[in-house]
Amino acid sequence: MSQQIPLNASTTKSSAKQPEWYQPKDLSSTKPKLKIYNSLTRTKEEFIPIKPNHITWYSCGPTVYDHSHMGHARNYVSTDISRRILQDYFGYNIKFIQNVTDIDDKIIIAARQQYLFDEKIVKHYKEITDELRNKSKEFLAFYLSKNLPEFTGKPEEFSNWSKTVDVDSIKNEKPKFPMYLKAATKADEAISDKSISFEEFLSKIKDVAVVSLDNEFGASVTDPKIFKKLPAYWENRYNEDMLKLNVLPPTFTTRVSEYIPDIIDYVEKIISNGYAYKTEDGSVYFDTIKYENSKHVYAKLQPWNKGDMSLINDGEGSLSTGTSKRNASDFALWKASKPGEPAWDSVWGKGRPGWHIECSVMASDLAGSQMDIHSGGIDLCFPHHDNELAQSEAYFDNNQWVNYFMHNGHLHIQGQKMSKSLKNFITIDEALKNYSSRQLRLVFALNQWDKPLDFKTDLINEVNSIESSFNKFFTTIRALNNENKHKIEEGKFVSKRVTDSEKTLYEQLEKTQDEVDEAFNDNLSSGQAIRTLVNLVSVSNNYIQSVTTGKIELKIEVLISVANYISKILNILGFTIRSDKLGWVEDSSGNNEASDEDIALPYVKVLAQFRDQVRNLAINKADLKDILSASDLVRSQLINIGVSLDDRPDGSALIKFLNETEKQQLIDQQQAKIKQQAEKDARKKEAAALEAKKEQEKLAKMKIPPSEILKDDTLYKSYDEQGIPTIDINGEEISKSMRKKLIKQYQQQVKLHNQYLNKLDGGK
Repeated sequence: MSQQIPLNASTTKSSAKQPEWYQPKDLSSTKPKLKIYNSLTRTKEEFIPIKPNHITWYSCGPTVYDHSHMGHARNYVSTDISRRILQDYFGYNIKFIQNVTDIDDKIIIAARQQYLFDEKIVKHYKEITDELRNKSKEFLAFYLSKNLPEFTGKPEEFSNWSKTVDVDSIKNEKPKFPMYLKAATKADEAISDKSISFEEFLSKIKDVAVVSLDNEFGASVTDPKIFKKLPAYWENRYNEDMLKLNVLPPTFTTRVSEYIPDIIDYVEKIISNGYAYKTEDGSVYFDTIKYENSKHVYAKLQPWNKGDMSLINDGEGSLSTGTSKRNASDFALWKASKPGEPAWDSVWGKGRPGWHIECSVMASDLAGSQMDIHSGGIDLCFPHHDNELAQSEAYFDNNQWVNYFMHNGHLHIQGQKMSKSLKNFITIDEALKNYSSRQLRLVFALNQWDKPLDFKTDLINEVNSIESSFNKFFTTIRALNNENKHKIEEGKFVSKRVTDSEKTLYEQLEKTQDEVDEAFNDNLSSGQAIRTLVNLVSVSNNYIQSVTTGKIELKIEVLISVANYISKILNILGFTIRSDKLGWVEDSSGNNEASDEDIALPYVKVLAQFRDQVRNLAINKADLKDILSASDLVRSQLINIGVSLDDRPDGSALIKFLNETEKQQLIDQQQAKIKQQAEKDARKKEAAALEAKKEQEKLAKMKIPPSEILKDDTLYKSYDEQGIPTIDINGEEISKSMRKKLIKQYQQQVKLHNQYLNKLDGGK
């Protein structure tokens, strides 16, 4: 028999020809390109970083002199969401720089006023004295003359005037009028209130007292520690608030107070480049006119505002005079310090930085002559950011210091704009008493970062609905996944055959992935991405529902893929995700360290109680309904420790581990059912008692012999041998019609009495 030779036995390795490989078609050109709304062009521009895969980003940080409020939350959480999308979805390496403004006119005034109030009032008085009330009257009078010139009467007439003044007509031209009026009213009420506590008195007079104290003693406050203490405290409070909101810390945090030498050098170079000048008082101003007449452009962000003196003066600060500057629109790079202000030595004399220069210096130190992104609130466009651009481009003598300016939109609450300067803000701490950190992030994530946001009831309702949808979906997926694991562990057959239902669901997942990609590429649209995920949850729930009705057999793998993807996107948006990637973690803080015994005990206790109850029922040969009641009781007890048993058509229960919100909702439903049942039982008991009363009354009536039933000496004088009335009390004979009625009553009583007698006979 001849030996069979392999087909290619004679072909050597060197002479073998590799089969042709067909390169896949490159469709990447059809993929959407990332575009970001750029305030410098007021349109969406394709994002092209200076250095591939890297982004240099400067964000204007807080001016730390008071509580962080919801406006800050909107700005910093929205920025955090955009940053996370660029970093964790698009894969950019981001150098994120954010400053802390700890030298500023507002900080100086707030630090001085707090110090003076503590020294002159809090430490001096331990109770409300006549002296303190009289001083407070003086404080109020000064406050009214300085801030409420609309009031021209005597101080004692202020209370009546405050109740009749037309606030709306005045605040249009004087936005701070309501704030001034509120402060004066509180102080006036405190001064006249003889029953007010000392602590409340101090709280109510403080806003008017500090204005007078600062006017009288402000220039004497010179200790540098006073101007460091207040911003240091509020900087720590700001960091705590950002931690609560899960905002990523900056790569670098810069403080103005640590950059004074750099600021002086920076200003000197701007002067040498010909775009700034020193004044007689030792201040340095940026020359906007000369700058505009050069190759540069001033007010790139909001050119229509560059002549608005109200904005310019507000940007310069309340402690600035500007009397020696050349042009009205010029702004301070360096301010000569006056008595009562912190000061540093410079070539121009003792002074301190202007507001705008700090950002230019600190950003330039870490970003260089050009950066990819600069961000901040829309209210900073002019003059702050426009002045930043001008002085930085004057320093580097270039034409574009920032490539993309990202400005977050205004925050309104129920239609009203929040403002720290107007003291009509809601602090982050206050907001977190009513809403969870996750709910606030959902609010900001659902709304486009560059658009105004109105924090109103409709939006909160939408957030609650979306949060609930995700919660229920993740709980169900985890329950189904655990059930699938148990089936495998028990050796049960689990089909892997993929049906059209699973194919359709996976196609929806792929469609969602494309839609989320489109949303993120279109100006980092987190809201559109979330709504796309909500739709995917709805489709997945329909698939799960088709399984529970017995139409198909559930395949957990595709649901896990869906849950993993949704969790991934939510994680990118800053929501903390479970380690199993099947949903977000419970939005609460607490100590999760517990022993196995601590974790297992509540569940074992329920099981033990159920076992004891069923055992006793079996021993006593109880009815089936008693065993079913015991089963219902177990379900209630499990809900109290965070487990739900959902009955299904096939008789099995789906085990769900509940988060705190879901658990409370089911507990509330249970309590509502218990209340309804109690009310129902009470109505039954009341009806039974009424029925028993009627029976007692009927029995008492049955005992009366027929001959006695009609006897009533207040109505009748005489009766026949049966006891039926014949003559009424007035001596008149009973009429025929009345006699018929009386005879009928007599006959009814005969029947009742006979029933009574029969019962007696039957009982013998």
